[in-house]
Amino acid sequence: MSTDTFEPTSHADPLQFWEQRVKASRWMITKTVMLGVFAGVLAVLGQGWLEHAAPLLPIISQNYSVWQLSYLLALILIFVIWALALRQKMGLLENSKRGMHTQQRIAQHNARRQQAAAEARQRRAEREKAQALAQELALAAKRGTKSKKFDY
Repeated sequence: MSTDTFEPTSHADPLQFWEQRVKASRWMITKTVMLGVFAGVLAVLGQGWLEHAAPLLPIISQNYSVWQLSYLLALILIFVIWALALRQKMGLLENSKRGMHTQQRIAQHNARRQQAAAEARQRRAEREKAQALAQELALAAKRGTKSKKFDY
C-alpha cells in the first residue's frame, strides 16, 4: 500500500486523512530532529569517553588514531543517514500538505456544485410554478370567454 495516495475505501473522510497525515509528518520530523540532537550530544561525549578509555585499554592506546578515525567515520555515516531521514520526512510533509490542499479544493468545488444545483432546482421549481399558474389563468380565461346559452 502506497502512502502517497488517498484510498477512499480505507478512510471515511479524505480531508481528515490528510490532516492526520500532516500532523503525523510533523511529529516524525520533530522526533528525527530530537534523535539528531541526542546523537550529537552522544557524539561529543563519545569522543571524550574514547580519550578517557585510551589509557585503560591497551588496544585503543596502541591504535588511537585508527579508533578516532573509525569513530569519526561512524559519526559521519550516522549524520548522513540522519540527514537523509530528515529529508524524507520533509518530503512526506510537503506531499501531505499538497494532498490536503488538493482535498480542500475538491471539497470547495463540490460545495459550489451542490449550491449551484440547489439554486438550479429552486429556479426550476419557481419556473414550473409560474408556468402552472399561467396555464391556470389561461384555462380560466378560456373558460370565462365561452358563451353560455342563457348569459344575460
